[in-house]
Amino acid sequence: MTARLIAELAARVPDALAAYRDGVAAGPGGPAATPLRALRDPGVFDATLAAFAAGLGPDAGRDRRVLVSYWSQFYLAALATPALTALVRLGRPLPLAFDAVSLECDGAGRPCRFRLPADAPGRTACPAPGLAGLVEAHLRPFVDLCHTRCGIAPRILWGNAAVILDHVARELGAPEASSCDDVASGLGWRGGPGCSMSPLAQALCPGDSGCRRRRVCCLRHRLPGVPSCGALCPVDCAAKRRSEPRC
Repeated sequence: MTARLIAELAARVPDALAAYRDGVAAGPGGPAATPLRALRDPGVFDATLAAFAAGLGPDAGRDRRVLVSYWSQFYLAALATPALTALVRLGRPLPLAFDAVSLECDGAGRPCRFRLPADAPGRTACPAPGLAGLVEAHLRPFVDLCHTRCGIAPRILWGNAAVILDHVARELGAPEASSCDDVASGLGWRGGPGCSMSPLAQALCPGDSGCRRRRVCCLRHRLPGVPSCGALCPVDCAAKRRSEPRC
């Protein structure tokens, strides 16, 4: 990716998503950038999670499935903002193949930026266009990796990805954009083969407030001091329904 394209991409990110406006950068980065393929090494994965857990308190790492789910929410937010901005507002995919990208984390161990090799666009290309390409080239290997490392159910991670991508796409105005059929079907806004085959679309269902909530709890409320995801949480919604008076 060129510096000009990255600058154009950052300029198209709305203020509501400004936290991850700089979610991609060109070049391998410095020593703090970890190639994603290196996370397949248990030692590297564990060290990455330990840095994240250290910022959450001494009990944060007690259940690794909970910790990985919460860590993945930062990872997926950093990924979704630039990836969908490129699709929706620039009409092009970013080269985000999992094994060719590196990850940078902030001082609290939270994923914040992806580094894309500037000199080998072919290696980073997704095998399919649009959101489907992101699913196959990046999200599916990521979900498989996390499941292998800690046993977390894939449906939890697909739910995390779906909620975040759905939110980012709506902030970008994707429902009204004529060039976003792939995004709309992949997230379940429209029917068709793309919807029925998408793990993202299957992870969400209509919520009471008009938003789309996850089908499976993300577990984040089990971490000390971390609240649930509110209206998006199926556990909270079920508890609310049980407490309401019946006619």
